[in-house]
Amino acid sequence: MLTYVKAQGTNQTIREEANAQTPGMQAVMTKTDAGLQIAYTFPQQKLGFAIQYELTDKGLKARVPADGIREDGDYVFFTLDVLPYFGAASADEDGYLFVPDGPGGLIRFDAEHAAVSRGYIHQVYGTEVSNTANWMRSGERREDIAYPVFGLKKGDHAFVAILTEGDDSANVAAMPPGIKSSFFNVYSSQIYREEYLYQMSRLAAPVKAIQEQRLDRDREVEYRFLSGSDAGYIGMANAYRDYLTENGQLKDPMQPVDHVPLYLKIEGGAYEIAYGRVKYVAATTFEQAGDIVDRLRSEGVASSKVIYYGWQNKGDYNVENRFPIESALGGTSAAKSFVSKMKQEGTDVVFQDDFTWIDSHSGTSGKNYAVRAIDGTAFVDDGWFLAKPMLSVADAVGTIDKLKEIGVSGIHYNGFGEMLFNDYEPSGIQTRAYTKEVYDGLLDYTRKELGSASVYRGNAYTIGQTDYIDQFPYDSSHDFMIDETVPFYPIVLHGYVPYSFEEGNLRDDAETEFLKAIEYGAMPSFFVTHDDSRKLKNTDANDLYSSRFDKWDSRIVDEYKQFDSLASVYSEKIVDHKQLGDNRFETTYEDGTRVIVDYDAKTFRVEKGGGA
Repeated sequence: MLTYVKAQGTNQTIREEANAQTPGMQAVMTKTDAGLQIAYTFPQQKLGFAIQYELTDKGLKARVPADGIREDGDYVFFTLDVLPYFGAASADEDGYLFVPDGPGGLIRFDAEHAAVSRGYIHQVYGTEVSNTANWMRSGERREDIAYPVFGLKKGDHAFVAILTEGDDSANVAAMPPGIKSSFFNVYSSQIYREEYLYQMSRLAAPVKAIQEQRLDRDREVEYRFLSGSDAGYIGMANAYRDYLTENGQLKDPMQPVDHVPLYLKIEGGAYEIAYGRVKYVAATTFEQAGDIVDRLRSEGVASSKVIYYGWQNKGDYNVENRFPIESALGGTSAAKSFVSKMKQEGTDVVFQDDFTWIDSHSGTSGKNYAVRAIDGTAFVDDGWFLAKPMLSVADAVGTIDKLKEIGVSGIHYNGFGEMLFNDYEPSGIQTRAYTKEVYDGLLDYTRKELGSASVYRGNAYTIGQTDYIDQFPYDSSHDFMIDETVPFYPIVLHGYVPYSFEEGNLRDDAETEFLKAIEYGAMPSFFVTHDDSRKLKNTDANDLYSSRFDKWDSRIVDEYKQFDSLASVYSEKIVDHKQLGDNRFETTYEDGTRVIVDYDAKTFRVEKGGGA
């Protein structure tokens, strides 16, 4: 299904469709070395494209080459749905659609779906951040798609589809009967152009327009066929992990440990503007941070990793001048002493930083270094501009050199793991694929220079170069379409990359979210300060509404010991997951260990396997 629009003039945003039933459509089949190519032409619209099919030993590949696209008239590509009805199923069949909502979402064929639903259609890695129309389109809170996968189970057969090229410029779409057909179907919708709001003048209301230049990318979807006991979301997760491993996108399995690590975030402090002056508010000095770690160790926290925030000169007020390290925390000498002492005691210390957003009032020129939005203007949000990827790299490399002297074990990067964007330069679009490539290179460089790199959320393009994922997707978007949330992404990564969910002292529902972390194999995490968090109420760290260590000390120790009861499966794959009854779930690891979580009783138990 091709959706196209007018290239110029009025009614530019009116979308029209063309498919195999369009009058005059021509299809030419050609045998290739790899398989079969079908070239589709729509003479009336003067549009055309080719799809190349290749059978593999695991299934089928469908490829849309960029050089096969033709736009020779008044119309241009907007989106292209690739194999939209592949495997389509009726409501009376046994099975479900799998979509990448949060950790994983199922749309069951036998479930009632609200008539108000418009189907599921969302962009992989989130909508284009530099397009202000996406910010204004909806006030809903969504879990952005973190991995380019969808699937379908029908009886004893299933497939998992992986967007292997062009994943960053594609939607995953799933439809129930009654919207576009009488079937359940799931597919990828490839994005070639964005609709945006164009401001003709400061006084005029913005008008809708379509970007002129096409996102000129090869697109490919690989379908892997599954059957028998593999025909389900567990088998789909295993197949996706296999794909990542085969293509070098997933590093070696983790090594076993005697004790799981506590990921302890410590807020050093942040800046506030008081009486027209910038004032740094210290909440945890380096010496106090060391005392916190020592106290936890003496109370039974056998392993920990520290992520230290707010270390920069005046916090993140002026990211051009991160150094020298903030004197109110003890300065560079105290930082060195803290890091050295922690290393001697077996605790790695990484520093958190953000190289994606830059204060528009800083000395760095937004005109030269800000990402360009579709309308050609520098993209600015609430006084901060989005940095071009190479500026992020330049800033990060300089920071790495200085942190290396201090002995820091890595950088915890904000932005890289949860956000992609195009840069609409007048000379040509730097696509989200370019942004991915740059970020991947920087994460790799950080690991080589400092020892580790970590990210938030863990979008799939980062997982091969990260040593820890913070704020890992664990909750659904509570979409009308989603019938059940499942741990697809945790199954893919457990035993390869450690991850944690919301910090234990910042959860909305403390008990439920703790049990979810146990069920999904996450690591313990807390975010603390030495002083009362009220000190930070006028800073950007005001979301730390309850962080004073003394208040949380006993809870941290208690939770850690419960997480540590699962130390034996730290490096194990998850091999099975199922619902045992109302609000009771079981997760099984490859050594046979079973973890049963009961949300009604607010308890869990661990049954060690024969290999444990």
